[in-house]
Amino acid sequence: MNHTSSKLRTALLPLLAALVLAGCATSASVDPASIPAAPSAYKENAAAVATAAATAPQSQGTWWKVFADPVLDQLVEQAGNNNNSVKVAAGRLAQARAILRNTDADRLPQVGLSGGAVRQSNITTNRVAQTTVTAAANFSYEVDLIGKLSLNSDAASLDAKSREALLRSTQLLVQADVAQTYLNLRSLDTERTLVRDTLQAYRNTLRLTEIRFKEGDVAELDVARVRTEVAATESEALALDRRRAELEHALAVLVGEVASNFAVAPTEWST
Repeated sequence: MNHTSSKLRTALLPLLAALVLAGCATSASVDPASIPAAPSAYKENAAAVATAAATAPQSQGTWWKVFADPVLDQLVEQAGNNNNSVKVAAGRLAQARAILRNTDADRLPQVGLSGGAVRQSNITTNRVAQTTVTAAANFSYEVDLIGKLSLNSDAASLDAKSREALLRSTQLLVQADVAQTYLNLRSLDTERTLVRDTLQAYRNTLRLTEIRFKEGDVAELDVARVRTEVAATESEALALDRRRAELEHALAVLVGEVASNFAVAPTEWST
């Protein structure tokens, strides 16, 4: 029986060794240069298909300043500081960078120092009390034989870079939303001014038409027609007012303000 068990253990030793080595194995790093590039054209209708040339990315600087509007500049800056989406993205980037620092620290030698002091006295021998001071230092270093620490550091670095790209994209998206909403609001202010001027003109026309109707110069149908124009224009003005309030509320959310306390003074915007 013992002889059979010994043979069984001997037969299983290579299998156990293979399993141990497999557990220590790590995925090999992939060199981006070794990945085959996609073909620029195919044999089917190659001449009819145009390949777009790569273009340099546009600058992500203060592009909104081309509008030369100080109110827009202030809103974009406020959104960059207070917008919830930007805050979340910035927090995730800070977390990823902290993980990267901790991961890189694991690859460095670890040095520790410790010390202490003990004061002793012996009452029976009447000896003078003595103070014993101790100090110790320890040094440790994890040898990265299988590349685990290196791969962890690479993964943390890639995660930090992706978080940074996400933050930049979020900032750019918020900036674009603020600019678009603000320009829509200014365009609406211009339209509201035109509608209000038109409404005032219709009201003046109605007043004159009613005077002429009393004098018998025009028919009652003319008065009714002008009144209809006045009512329609008043309805349009109210709709524009509601739309402006919606845009103001959207801006408040983008810049991180309470909608009830946020307002943008109406004015006509001109380039």
